[in-house]
Amino acid sequence: MSLKKHKLQVLAILSENLKETQPQLVPSTIIAEKMNMSLPKLQQVLKSMEGVGEIETDPDLQFSLITRKGLHFLG
Repeated sequence: MSLKKHKLQVLAILSENLKETQPQLVPSTIIAEKMNMSLPKLQQVLKSMEGVGEIETDPDLQFSLITRKGLHFLG
């Protein structure tokens, strides 16, 4: 699957989190599970997405949130 498709999947998962009454940081393990992807491979995707401002993540790439730029890319 292409990087763009992986990014869209991550953004879709993170945007679902915004529907919660109190959105929380989304664990990378949950994202990887939903995408049926290994955690190291997902972390490469997350790193590239953070680099362009589509998501915010902690230094260890364990938790993520979507940004306005990510929502725009998704839309």
